[in-house]
Amino acid sequence: MLTVWEAIKMRRSIRKFAQDDVPEDILAQMFEAARLAPSGHNRQPWRFLVVRNQKQKDELCRMCRGQRFIQEAPVVIVCFGDLNRYKLQATRQVHQELVELGVADGRSNYLVEPGQGKPAEGMGAMALEDALSHLKANSYIAIEHLVLMATAMGLGTCWVSRISGLAEVNRLFSLGDNLVPVALVALGYAAGGQPPPRPRLSRQEIMIEAQTD
Repeated sequence: MLTVWEAIKMRRSIRKFAQDDVPEDILAQMFEAARLAPSGHNRQPWRFLVVRNQKQKDELCRMCRGQRFIQEAPVVIVCFGDLNRYKLQATRQVHQELVELGVADGRSNYLVEPGQGKPAEGMGAMALEDALSHLKANSYIAIEHLVLMATAMGLGTCWVSRISGLAEVNRLFSLGDNLVPVALVALGYAAGGQPPPRPRLSRQEIMIEAQTD
């Protein structure tokens, strides 16, 4: 298995896959890596659905602007964020866990249901738009854990974030609207060799210097 640094350097967006299936034990390690990702307020909103059914992959391909590699990948992982993790009961539960661990005090700015403006117990509100923003940001961290673990274990991935008709995804799998599709990950063994790396900005270009008096 590659080290973290090796996986970071080796990761590519793979769009040509061999038809070899992905073993369940490798998938399990990928999801374990995702499970251990950090998240704001430890909400852990990420949820994953493994798709091998060809008709379902065909539908996902259509929802993602006809990118054929989604049809051709042996496995497609549909990545969701769960809005229920931002509801009042779940918020209180995770906050109490943090209090008991000694990493938070007894106050919270988010003890309200997403989309409701009335604070609970006089505390601040999280609007639905804010909840969705947090949900996506936290889920992306877990997806990157999953992608790097796949790379470390010799698999190729391609992360797809542009999905049209998000409600269609939920209908396709008979899922509740608390689950928000945030990305797909096409997964399999790369065919045709490792693509060359794409250009990256230099460290100097990505660093910002603070202005001093």
